[in-house]
Amino acid sequence: MMNKIFSFALLISINVYASEITEYKAKYQFDSEEISITGIREFSKIDNGYELKFRASNLVARMYFSSLFDINENGIKSSKYEIRIRPRFLKRDQQIDFDYQSSIVKSVGRNEWESSFNVYEAAVDPLNAQIMIRKNIKNGMNKFSLNLINMKEGGIEKYSYQVSDIAKCSFDQSIYKCVVLERIREGSSRKTTYYLAEELDFMFIKITDVSEEWNNTLELKEILSFG
Repeated sequence: MMNKIFSFALLISINVYASEITEYKAKYQFDSEEISITGIREFSKIDNGYELKFRASNLVARMYFSSLFDINENGIKSSKYEIRIRPRFLKRDQQIDFDYQSSIVKSVGRNEWESSFNVYEAAVDPLNAQIMIRKNIKNGMNKFSLNLINMKEGGIEKYSYQVSDIAKCSFDQSIYKCVVLERIREGSSRKTTYYLAEELDFMFIKITDVSEEWNNTLELKEILSFG
């Protein structure tokens, strides 16, 4: 069960500035065949850059995901990505650190590995990738690719993203114009679809993640603060 939840978290490079994306705090619900859990996602400015985090809990489990990063002329500059999932015996904790002096990215915890990376190319984690998705869509890009960290084995994998539709999305008794974006990877049956509301600075209204092993959904339930 928790392995499928973990996989969803594995659910971007142009010149950009962090101020272009609105800070927010919102309540999201995650649903799978095994569990339904509601938590808070928050994107905010901190002392040394930016943080995007998600915290959720119920009677069965507690989940915490955090991405620390900055944005420079190459796009996202990842610093640290952390996962903590309870119960403790499931051993789903993982921490990834980026060392730009030695060009090494290292993972400890559930998956332990060490890989080299190109410090001049943006390498994103599963959370800050979503900031780059919003930026690219906001800048009118209908097709792009991102270098995403392989959380399990290390190294960088390239994923392709393409706008497939413009649709109407319903949220909080209102209708929004949503960009429908699909993420695919050659040789993989997994398909992730993002619904981004234009009127909300391209916040995610819904994300679906479907493969042969799981069918997961993350959906916006309430905006707690915006801007």
